[in-house]
Amino acid sequence: MAKEKDFTTNDANRDPITGAPGAHPVGTGVGATGGAVAGAAAGSVAGPVGTVVGLVAGGLAGGLGGKVVAESVNPTAEDAHWRASYDRESYYEPGRSYDDYAPAYELGWSSRAAREDSFDTLEPTLADEWATRRGNSTLDWSQARHASRAAWDRADRTYFGEAMPMAPRELDALDSDGTVGEPLSHDDVVDVLNDLIENSHDGEYGFRTCAEEVASANLKQVFAERAVGCRMAANELGQLVTQYGGTPADGGTASGAMHRGWVHVKGAVGANSEASILDECERGEDAALARYRKALKQALPGDVRAVIERQSQGAQRNHDQIKALRDQARARS
Repeated sequence: MAKEKDFTTNDANRDPITGAPGAHPVGTGVGATGGAVAGAAAGSVAGPVGTVVGLVAGGLAGGLGGKVVAESVNPTAEDAHWRASYDRESYYEPGRSYDDYAPAYELGWSSRAAREDSFDTLEPTLADEWATRRGNSTLDWSQARHASRAAWDRADRTYFGEAMPMAPRELDALDSDGTVGEPLSHDDVVDVLNDLIENSHDGEYGFRTCAEEVASANLKQVFAERAVGCRMAANELGQLVTQYGGTPADGGTASGAMHRGWVHVKGAVGANSEASILDECERGEDAALARYRKALKQALPGDVRAVIERQSQGAQRNHDQIKALRDQARARS
């Protein structure tokens, strides 16, 4: 009889379904829980059967999204740290168990892994998300925010701090402009470009979704124009992929699908205010900018770098436009 595989070892962070190393069960599980709740909310509009279908589909999409986010951090280490120290924190309320604080910690570190803005800027969005991600926690947001902030700050220092050491080979190759100096192979160039193509597809699909959910004719036009712009960016990058001997990516990412799912959920449950939808748009634009910044740190050929820099500048302008529209919508609400 064949020996069963042991997928319970935390050190390898194995995928809970396939057993492949590199997955983070905490992120996948929490993502699945949040996705299932969101899917159930959307499905409820269609009645009890819709709720069940939404619960299953939302759980699958949320699990994928949670896994994507969690790959940026080590949730096993984060959970162990906070489990051992939560009752020594200044915000700890005597008598409360770790289970009350655990969802708040997860919200903090996973949000830092996925987003570029500061905690203070994103706090209104995090407060909204707490309602669906708190699980069985009895904390309200005013109590949970301190734990989320602490986990955000620890993740920022541990995984994203500028003081994190680089490998010796990377230090030797670092150029004055912050890029790694060793030229990329054609295959590596294709990988960088395809990552940005998926990014552009996410933008196109996301803006189409937002256009479907808003009532404002002006915002519908803005979102439709942005969707077209993203498609044109993907086509331009695709030409470079072909030039470098590759095949252009033809889809988006799991995190992009999760982003669109949240937009649909907000529309389905009547939360599709302009400010709410624009919050989601800004999150998508933050993710897009992060991918462009990552690409520009590579030693790209001159023709590729020129295109990516131009598109990055356009993405920054689009982000600023969406943020301004979001702030205007918040002021009116």
